[in-house]
Amino acid sequence: MAGTGNDTRPNRVLNPVRQAQRFDPDGHYVRRYLPELEQVRGKAIFEPWRMEGFERLDYPPPLVDHDEAAAAFKAHRGA
Repeated sequence: MAGTGNDTRPNRVLNPVRQAQRFDPDGHYVRRYLPELEQVRGKAIFEPWRMEGFERLDYPPPLVDHDEAAAAFKAHRGA
């Protein structure tokens, strides 16, 4: 995902999981470009680290908890 130009909402927080759910609701893009997740079924494709048996997949856990990071950013922004 990329964007250029001025944003009418500075300090916008992009949620990659929500974007994937909105624009690729069946997970075709994820399965095509991440063959490690090809066999993941249903909505688990968007957050495979939350599914049972994740440790058996050859896929790394997230580096950052998005919800925590977004909350910290919003708290700091308000300060």
